[in-house]
Amino acid sequence: MTRGKLDREIAGGRLCESSAALALRARQLVSPRERRHLARDLRGAVAYVDRVDSRPTISAVVIDRAAVRSARQAIVRLAERLEGWAPVSPRGVARVSVLLTDGLSPLFNPNSAQSAIEAMWEIDDALEVSAFDPVIG
Repeated sequence: MTRGKLDREIAGGRLCESSAALALRARQLVSPRERRHLARDLRGAVAYVDRVDSRPTISAVVIDRAAVRSARQAIVRLAERLEGWAPVSPRGVARVSVLLTDGLSPLFNPNSAQSAIEAMWEIDDALEVSAFDPVIG
């Protein structure tokens, strides 16, 4: 299975311990390295919008600049949370990954049913580790 498919399954709520591949991907998602990588990508979306606003650029990236601008503080706060040391749930981290790679996510699709700020709030909630989350390690 590909990482993207596994991330979508975990983000959708599939139990990480239901397969060896999902369990491995869950461990990868909560690793400091993956968390830093995703935080960097979130900050990159904000930086991209800043660059586009300040000078003309040519890029294949089709970020919804208005969505990123409106959710700027929540995006940065989410990046900070990923960079922190507090435990996070694999499901929440997978949702960040899907947000950054799915062209239909509110970061890219101005017609998304959910706003970027709503997505950030939901992801922030999903990052909370609950008693029902498996112990990853």
